[in-house]
Amino acid sequence: MQTAPDIAVLIIVPDNDKNGKPVLSAERRITPSWSIGQLKSKLEPVTGIPSSSQKLRCRKLDGSWTSLDDEHSQVGDARWSLRKGSEIEVLDTRPPGARQDFNDLSSVEKYQMPESQYEQLDDSVLAWKRRQKLGRFDPNAKSAEELAKERRQKDEHDIKTKGIRIGDRCRLGSDDGRRGVVKHIGEIVGLGGEKEAGCVWIGIELDEPVGRNDGSVRIEVGGGAQPEVKRVFEAKDKCGVFARPEKVEIGDWPPLDDLEIDEDMEEI
Repeated sequence: MQTAPDIAVLIIVPDNDKNGKPVLSAERRITPSWSIGQLKSKLEPVTGIPSSSQKLRCRKLDGSWTSLDDEHSQVGDARWSLRKGSEIEVLDTRPPGARQDFNDLSSVEKYQMPESQYEQLDDSVLAWKRRQKLGRFDPNAKSAEELAKERRQKDEHDIKTKGIRIGDRCRLGSDDGRRGVVKHIGEIVGLGGEKEAGCVWIGIELDEPVGRNDGSVRIEVGGGAQPEVKRVFEAKDKCGVFARPEKVEIGDWPPLDDLEIDEDMEEI
């Protein structure tokens, strides 16, 4: 008895919230003898959606969709009519707040090596620049004090030009989902290390928990000591964020919950 060959299908994870391009669209080979439950388990590491939260459906030849809702049936069951090039859509049944947005890198925790440790590495870009006498290792380069002064002057110019003031409504990075209120304007010594020395930071309390902190930051204290946590302003957890002036837009950005939709407004 000859075993049925694998089928090359297109796995699609749609953008459930924004109705834009798919979060994932990738070709995968599946084995007809798998059960639908097995298929979901194998799709979990591909899609990032737990198998228990997956709802599968496939597109038929006439363009309509068929739900793969029988967990124990085989993938190759004639009911599904799967063939080479078939589309299998993986829907995430979890509530929006429980899903991970892999496109929003600001919400992903990141590891940052302490600068004092990085400077001791022999195989880093910094070590290469040191050997080549480039950047701050150039004998003719500007001093750290001069660079910090230039950064401060640029940021102060941007703040003045944009009219950024404490208490102003704003949005961050042209993202309508990241609106809030300016809570802090000023330099935070130690934040960003020597590379950010002199920078003026805008502290923002966001309306929604899509930020990085609660108004506190981890700052380098030098001498190889562990970074310290410093409270700059009060905010709810994940509602605080610090940004450079060029990323802040001042304007009448009301909280999203306060937006009213005109039901008579025609779609454009």
